[in-house]
Amino acid sequence: MENHGNQRAPEEMAPADVLVIGAHPDDVELGVGGTVALAANQGLQVVIVDLTEGEMASSGTVVARRAEAKEAAEVLGVRERINCRWEDGGLSDPAQWRRRVEELALLLRRYRPRLALAPQGPDRHPDHEAAGRLAREALFYSGLKKFGDPELAPWRPKRFLAYRINGALDGLSAYSVDVSAVYDRKQAALACFQSQFFREQRETRQALNVPDLPALLEARDRYLGGMIGTAYAEPLYPDGPIRIGRLDALWE
Repeated sequence: MENHGNQRAPEEMAPADVLVIGAHPDDVELGVGGTVALAANQGLQVVIVDLTEGEMASSGTVVARRAEAKEAAEVLGVRERINCRWEDGGLSDPAQWRRRVEELALLLRRYRPRLALAPQGPDRHPDHEAAGRLAREALFYSGLKKFGDPELAPWRPKRFLAYRINGALDGLSAYSVDVSAVYDRKQAALACFQSQFFREQRETRQALNVPDLPALLEARDRYLGGMIGTAYAEPLYPDGPIRIGRLDALWE
């Protein structure tokens, strides 16, 4: 596991407020880059966990993507970014599933986040869907006393929310995060991934049959922003019912 932020031994990992999981470097930026920047801007401690190094990508190298991910994390203002270095294209491998759930559960117990974010829902990339399923299982098992390392106390975040990358929106999301004030940081973070997003190389993109994801998601974020009266918004989906204790929370 590689750490792109502060170098500290696993047992010394300080608690984080938000843990964000992505299958590949750049997934977090694409799906919730604005939300991450907003959290950091509000003084919250954010940790990004990339599950693979994206070595199966049609362009770029592992070395280049490591550097891009590090630069993007600095732009977003996250405290740490680590990489599990699991096999790109093989996140759903049944032979590795149990071990990977245990590793993610271990990270949840070490960082003890109050909020966890991960991809979820139908997606054209199988690894995105697998990352969401792995995260959900790890979130469950990390809260069981008899699961995994007995030296680390069980832990479950207060809230798990899912984000979308390639998948279609499921109607209106339960949460539309107003990211207008930090959207320039999302754009700057995505611009760090020069090996992946080549808006000026139209022929190359068409030859690889890949969409211009930054442009598509910017259009999505503009649309959702318009729905709530702001310039940009990112959608988040809860994993279950949302409890409301104070009614004034509904018009905050």
